[in-house]
Amino acid sequence: MTNPLFELRKLLNPTHSELIGIITSASHPEYRVQVDGGSGPVLCTSGTAYNIGQRVFISNQQILRPAPSGQHSQIEV
Repeated sequence: MTNPLFELRKLLNPTHSELIGIITSASHPEYRVQVDGGSGPVLCTSGTAYNIGQRVFISNQQILRPAPSGQHSQIEV
């Protein structure tokens, strides 16, 4: 059984931020993702196949899900 307070704390203070990037190289399950904002390429893994040029959310060197197209900004909460 999990501690509800611990789960709430994880939601409020995530240990890994989510970034948006574009896949520049694909060799499933390994991908190279160029992160928006100029932080450079990141090697990531995923169990789902993605195409080169697709925008994705990444966290902790894993591709989480596809990202929508459009503008984004970084905020501090």
